[in-house]
Amino acid sequence: MNSSIFNTAQEDEDPWSSSTTNWNDNSTQQQQPYQSTYLTSSQLLNNQDRNSSPSLTTSPIRQNQSTSINDNSITNIPQSYEFLHSELTNKISNINDFEFHILNKLVELEYLTNYQKSKLLDIIYDNDLLPITNTSKFYQILGLIALEIDVPGSGDFVTLQFKLNNLPELPLKFIKYIEKQETKDSRINDPLMANSSRNQDDDDDSVDDWNNQSKTIDPILTDHSKTSIVLNNDNDADNDDNDNTKKTSPENKEYVEKYIEDIRDEFKPLWSDQDLVKIKEVPEKEGLLFKHINYIIVHNLNLGNVSSAGQKKVIRRYSDFAWLLEYLLEKYPFRVIPGLPPKKFTVGASPDSQFLQRRRRGLHRFLNQLIKHPIFKEEPIVQTFLTVPTDLTTWKKQAKIDYSLEFKGEKIQTQFINIIWPSISENFLKNWSIAEQNIKYIIEKWTKIVIIIERHERRQQQQSYDNQKFVEILNQLRKLDYAIYPPPPTNSNDDQQQQNQVPQTSNTSHYLQNHDIEVINSNLSKIGEFYNKSSQLIIDDNYLINTKTLEKFKNFMDYLYSLQELFERSKKLSINQIDTLNKRIKENEIRFKKLMEENSDIKGSEITKLRTIIINDKQEIFQQLNKDWLIKQSCFKEFIMFQETQFLISEIWQEWCKERFKFHEKLLNINDVLNNDINSDMPLSR
Repeated sequence: MNSSIFNTAQEDEDPWSSSTTNWNDNSTQQQQPYQSTYLTSSQLLNNQDRNSSPSLTTSPIRQNQSTSINDNSITNIPQSYEFLHSELTNKISNINDFEFHILNKLVELEYLTNYQKSKLLDIIYDNDLLPITNTSKFYQILGLIALEIDVPGSGDFVTLQFKLNNLPELPLKFIKYIEKQETKDSRINDPLMANSSRNQDDDDDSVDDWNNQSKTIDPILTDHSKTSIVLNNDNDADNDDNDNTKKTSPENKEYVEKYIEDIRDEFKPLWSDQDLVKIKEVPEKEGLLFKHINYIIVHNLNLGNVSSAGQKKVIRRYSDFAWLLEYLLEKYPFRVIPGLPPKKFTVGASPDSQFLQRRRRGLHRFLNQLIKHPIFKEEPIVQTFLTVPTDLTTWKKQAKIDYSLEFKGEKIQTQFINIIWPSISENFLKNWSIAEQNIKYIIEKWTKIVIIIERHERRQQQQSYDNQKFVEILNQLRKLDYAIYPPPPTNSNDDQQQQNQVPQTSNTSHYLQNHDIEVINSNLSKIGEFYNKSSQLIIDDNYLINTKTLEKFKNFMDYLYSLQELFERSKKLSINQIDTLNKRIKENEIRFKKLMEENSDIKGSEITKLRTIIINDKQEIFQQLNKDWLIKQSCFKEFIMFQETQFLISEIWQEWCKERFKFHEKLLNINDVLNNDINSDMPLSR
């Protein structure tokens, strides 16, 4: 996982600072024999396969790290660990499999956050808790996870060593979840291709059987067109025969097409170089134990009737963002609402600067996605959030805030029921269902793309670090070259001092003195300059990826998650009793007609009561039908607007390719200069 995105547990660790290798400037005379960090061919042949046995034969460069781990094996293994090992031993062959089968499931069940998962993965890599096929290390990783779930923030390597034989059990709900997993997961080995690369048969089923799989579960997928007569005049019932004419009418077709185009034109999600809303953090200390972060929000938007032209600047805290999201979810549950980044830091630790940066960028994406949404941009509470300079907590105490559903007092348009819905319902309901079934797989794929890019960024960081070390060692080598390749004597005081620093024998002959070593060292200087330049190019490119490219990838991922949450909310919140009420009304009407035919005075009170029940049920079904239609219209509009996010994919990859080309072009140029200099200047003979 990328340290700059998720965690930097040992980012400053210097792999060259080992006391056994003595790479320091003053280490020209080594106290200990130099030990190669590479395996010789005989060592390589004699070394056992790392994955073949739990007892590993480690290479010299890993002995210091792995000894403590192997010595501290778990003797008191919790039952849940043994169950997972027996259940998943054939499915997990590397850390990626472990991430898919265990960590991702824990995140799905909300035992871990994505941030905690990423931090745990960094700890696993940094403390050499691999390979995963080693039973002891498998149990230690499970212990690390159990500690983090038990007390957030305690899942670190030091705590693991202290509690190695007193580790907590993993949650029972998670164990049962694993036990019930479908056997199809066992077909997958690489989590970067897992689950998202389903069988083609599964895809075909999701298209062909969409109606049978979810139509009876999701109220959005239930078509109440036949019940729409309740919302209209009775005369509309006589026009049922003209439904086919309505569907095929060229005028209606043109009207529907314009209706859809107008919806799409309202939403422009493309990432702008000049952000609509900018945000930066301002630390503010309050008390001795807590540190609150304020955010300055700056924009030039004209929002609402009272908003004046010019730059607006407001200060908000994370809790204000959380309240705004809560309000939107309550009032607009059938809209695509962006999510917020996590709030809390690791328990007991000081705020991590990189986590603060990630949170600020997440809040930045949240605000800009809100402003680009045509409904939220006009929402008074959103406008207040972005324009009123008053402290939001104080403002909320004085304001009267309406949390009621956005449909309050609104009636569905007859054009939507009679013209638009007959034309779009079949395709919309089918596409909605298919998208709902596949959104998690799309998110899975996109998340893995982001992970790979983050790994690329981390490799770039390491490459830049290695380049700097390469230049440092090359400069040391140039100084030592004169010890074995003496330069010609000079009368310069500076050169004389330089020669005095290098031990020379008194019988050094003139024929050993030459100018070639000076030319060689001069070209070694050019090589060092090349690596300095390439290191700077890598740093610049890495910064661009971290601050711009990854933000675009995550921006699209935010939209995917928002759509997935809309699917989930629509199922839970659009439940109604329309079918039950409709059936009860018909039964009561038959009963009422029968009582009226009997024409008995004794039945008078019962007839009156039954009439009241029928009227109340019709009023209730009217309200529920109206709400059902408004929900369908809202979800349809959101789904249509979401189609515009496909152009984010084009924008993302166009910029990715453009920036990759620029980077490699610059790298090629400095490579070309170095190649010409070295091939023309460095001597190969006297």
